[in-house]
Amino acid sequence: MPTACASVEQVRRRFTRIMNCYFFPSDLVRSLRTSLLMAFLLSLAGCAGNKYVWARDVPVERSRPIAETLAIGRGDILSVQVVGQASLSAQQTVGADGTINLIDVGVVMVAGLTVDQATQAIEQKLTKILQAPRVSLFVLSRFIEVSILGEVESPGKYKLESGDGVANAIAMAGGMTEFGDGSAIYLVRKSEPVRVRFRMRDLLKGGTSAHDFALSDGDILIVE
Repeated sequence: MPTACASVEQVRRRFTRIMNCYFFPSDLVRSLRTSLLMAFLLSLAGCAGNKYVWARDVPVERSRPIAETLAIGRGDILSVQVVGQASLSAQQTVGADGTINLIDVGVVMVAGLTVDQATQAIEQKLTKILQAPRVSLFVLSRFIEVSILGEVESPGKYKLESGDGVANAIAMAGGMTEFGDGSAIYLVRKSEPVRVRFRMRDLLKGGTSAHDFALSDGDILIVE
């Protein structure tokens, strides 16, 4: 993998020269464009610097956050139980617009809220038809979207269940290529000041280790 940092314009010019020199079927053009995007994202990650922290050194509150502190996301499946009101209780799937639809009161925005915050929002909505409503809210299934790039068989964006780890994500992408470095797997996360580094041998062993590191929505995995 090149170590020099290429600008957007440099990458675009190289790609254009290749495309102008040869005839490619339209499907291959789309594939090449996707590969170009992946390469550019990797160059951005590389340009961010070589600093990293090993996964084992990341505090547990950041490597595996408590479920109650996580934000509800689109596609999550919720159990909404209104105490004493069986007709208003139901299983709900958070829509693409981030809302759920409650019988008799309409939509409630829940995406981006914690369970406690969403519970309060639902109770507030129910005050239109009930006095002092009480709601029990549970997340039955939580989904995240993770980008997996670099030396994997099928790089791209993948939907995973919350709590899934790095090894499972790489498996979803078809596993590492023959050129992948099992000791150079990196996680880029908005909330982390530097990249988090993993080794495949740590990911595959049991016990408290990198194996227990949970992915979050928006994470980027890079296999070098």
